[in-house]
Amino acid sequence: MSNKEETTVDTSSPTTASEMVTDQANTDSSPSPVKERKQSAYSFRFMESEKESESDKDLIIHSLNESLHIHKEILERIQSEKESYQQQIEQEREQEKQKMEDWRQTAEYALEEQNNHCFELEQGIEKLRKELEAKKEDYRKLEIKFYSYVKQIRVTDDDLSTIQPEISHLLSQLNNTCMGLKSKMNREKGTQFVFERWQDRIDLIKKYMMPAEGSELLDTSYITFFVEKYLIETLLHHLMDVPIHLGVSINNDFEAVNDWMASRNKEWSNRLRQQVCALVIQQPGDEEARITEAKNQLLQEIVETLGPVYPSLKQDPKKIENLIQRTSKLNLAVKGQEIKIERLSIEEGVTKFDSESMKATVKGKPDGIVFLAITPPFVARDEIDNEHGFTVPGKVFCIEDEQQKEEDDNTVEDNNTVKDNKDQEESQDEDQEMNQVSEQRIEAKDIDKETIE
Repeated sequence: MSNKEETTVDTSSPTTASEMVTDQANTDSSPSPVKERKQSAYSFRFMESEKESESDKDLIIHSLNESLHIHKEILERIQSEKESYQQQIEQEREQEKQKMEDWRQTAEYALEEQNNHCFELEQGIEKLRKELEAKKEDYRKLEIKFYSYVKQIRVTDDDLSTIQPEISHLLSQLNNTCMGLKSKMNREKGTQFVFERWQDRIDLIKKYMMPAEGSELLDTSYITFFVEKYLIETLLHHLMDVPIHLGVSINNDFEAVNDWMASRNKEWSNRLRQQVCALVIQQPGDEEARITEAKNQLLQEIVETLGPVYPSLKQDPKKIENLIQRTSKLNLAVKGQEIKIERLSIEEGVTKFDSESMKATVKGKPDGIVFLAITPPFVARDEIDNEHGFTVPGKVFCIEDEQQKEEDDNTVEDNNTVKDNKDQEESQDEDQEMNQVSEQRIEAKDIDKETIE
């Protein structure tokens, strides 16, 4: 290799040239292995190798130069790639940092918007809360005024919660009155009273309430049932079925107006009824005398009707008078309600016992057909709220359902017939099986006999 090439190598890579000079110095200062071997017996061979080593040195130097050049290129490429990679990393970091900064700013902006929106909502909620409180206060005042107004047009302060027990108390007082008069009853007149008022049911009454042969009089308990039925029907008809109140002069006229208005506006008809009833009671005027006279006439009518049955009733009609007063008070409470309180209809001899609306007497059957409806069931129904209402069960005397009994008897007979037929078929099947077994035995004997022969 020429000196010019060596100079180029030294210039391009100073560090490598110094290393080469150092290596050359070390080579010159160290004893030559060739010289050391000259003293050997084979020195002529080492002389030839010394000539060859000069060319090898040039080759080695050339190889080293190329290696250094390649190494330099590799280092430069690595350095360039390193710098490029670092630059790329820095760019990515900057981009990531920028993205994070953008995200942070966006998040802060969104958070600020959410906080502002939350603050606006809180202000709106607070405003609505104040409006709600104001409306509640207005509603409370309106409610007070409304109830004050309604209270003024109602005859009594009763509602469904007080009317239901009042009906139960009336029915209980009616039963106690009849039971208290039971010991003072003229049984013969009592039987006559029953047969005269229920002539169309005499045969059935004798069938179910006079079972003993030769007896022509009803038991006092049965007569009490009919008296109780008569009293409640009379009180309801004269006191609670009237349009306004017993003895009021405008009952018939008001009924026509109320029917006309109810067909057009039920709420107005209810309010009109409440107002008229309140007016009649709070400011009766000349109606008070008519009401008192009508009550006395009703009392006299009941006493005259039941006088033969209870001879002492004419001298002491106070219990009947108390019933009239209590029913009259109940009528005013019922007339003041928006919800209509009705009485369920019971068709005697047809209607079946219903435990939800009826309670059976001890004398009769616990269920079956209603033979005698002593007191009617009272029912209050709210068309808007089904749970707002009540039912006061009626008192009934029940008999056995003969039609159901006949059906049950027929069912029992059919079951017995089916059972007999089944037993007969089973017996026939057993006979057939026995016959088959006998035939098989006979055939087996014949086969054995033939085999023996």
